[in-house]
Amino acid sequence: MSLTPPGLAAFVDVVRSTWNELRVAVVTWAPEVLLSVLLALVYLALFALLRRVAFALVTRFSQELRHVLEPSLHVGLRLGYWMLTLVSVTALFPALQGYGRPIFRVFLILCLLYVVWFALRRVLEASFGRWHLDASLVLLGTNVARVLVVALGLYLVFQQFGIDLLPLLGGLGVAGIALGFAAQDILGNLIAGVTLLLDRPFRIGDWIRVEAWEGQVVRITLRTTRIRTRDNSFVSIPNSKIANNDVANLSEGGPLRVSDTLGVAYATDLDQARQVLLGALAQTQGVLADPPPRVAVDALADSSVNLKLIYWIAQERIAKRPQVQSRVREAAKRALDAAGISIPFPQRVLHLESAAGLEAFLRPEPKSSDQTER
Repeated sequence: MSLTPPGLAAFVDVVRSTWNELRVAVVTWAPEVLLSVLLALVYLALFALLRRVAFALVTRFSQELRHVLEPSLHVGLRLGYWMLTLVSVTALFPALQGYGRPIFRVFLILCLLYVVWFALRRVLEASFGRWHLDASLVLLGTNVARVLVVALGLYLVFQQFGIDLLPLLGGLGVAGIALGFAAQDILGNLIAGVTLLLDRPFRIGDWIRVEAWEGQVVRITLRTTRIRTRDNSFVSIPNSKIANNDVANLSEGGPLRVSDTLGVAYATDLDQARQVLLGALAQTQGVLADPPPRVAVDALADSSVNLKLIYWIAQERIAKRPQVQSRVREAAKRALDAAGISIPFPQRVLHLESAAGLEAFLRPEPKSSDQTER
């Protein structure tokens, strides 16, 4: 009677049979595997030498032509190496000999698609430049074209091995409906991103204000819009939130109008105050002379006459708007002080019709004997 547990005996039998099969496979396929490795190393050395020679020849051309030829040579040599290696390896194994021709056709398809993508990208760049599209639309068009070329390449590659992707795509369409319900927010952001890229309420580099955020647009993706605030922090705002809210583009109309309000006393000569403030605005760095600054009466407040300083800053200085506003306020304060014009503060006058009950607080204190003698 065996003392080995049944489970352990079964495990030992599986390991022993697997080892025997592996040993037979190694003995059977060892020459082919070693030859495959040797061929791969030989082809690698050959293509490394060929690459060095080709790039040495390319250095004789102009810089612009080298910029085109070097990536093409790199891709072509790499595809050629893998094609030759795979075709040679499949020819050594009887079970894989039928894959040699499909692999060669895949190599030709990939080379053709690379040429098509290279030409298509040149056409897109020329068209985008002629249409004066901004960087966000250029990025969208390039990505869409790249996805289409990759999808076509995958379909053609699988076709060479007898795999039809169309039924699989139909099944994915049914699954996509369920996925759409589960990812409504993401899909909403994607649709809003496409809408923003086509409608173009702002472009990369513009200063915008969305709800509580204000900053410069640095990137527009299909899901979010990324802005850099004045604190140099980067904020990613979902496109659906931008599409459903008011967006103020501070850069679209050229120079930006800025206004500040300050008060002067009611006794102040308004013409004098206006001239003093206009002189301060004219000497403040960052304030444009054209359009000219203005000073207007904004409100007759409780304690002051509120004057509104209206001035313009250049489009390229919108990022410096807080600094310009600070300089304007400092210059206005110094100019008013120099002219003897005061900036009042809120005051309240209390009139008492009856002092009943307050006699104890209003009665003067009796003088002490020391104060009386004095």
